[in-house]
Amino acid sequence: MTRHRFIPNLPGIWAYLRDSKTNWKPKALAVLSLVYLLWPVDLVPDLAPVLGWLDDIGFVGIAAWYLGHATNQYLNAKEKGPPRLE
Repeated sequence: MTRHRFIPNLPGIWAYLRDSKTNWKPKALAVLSLVYLLWPVDLVPDLAPVLGWLDDIGFVGIAAWYLGHATNQYLNAKEKGPPRLE
């Protein structure tokens, strides 16, 4: 059972984002979620007091989880190193 941390590994995320060999999907989803958060047009307008904020929080939360999951896989694979041929 793996233990998940609430606080993200910022140096690990930065290494993941800078590595050109990593998967582009988590990177793209992180950028899209930031753009969606800052974009004035939403799926659910922010004029609806709670629902307008929940779609923003949900989208950014899913993107942050996906980026964190991909970063953890990247760091675990980097720790183990390349497979050995014996």
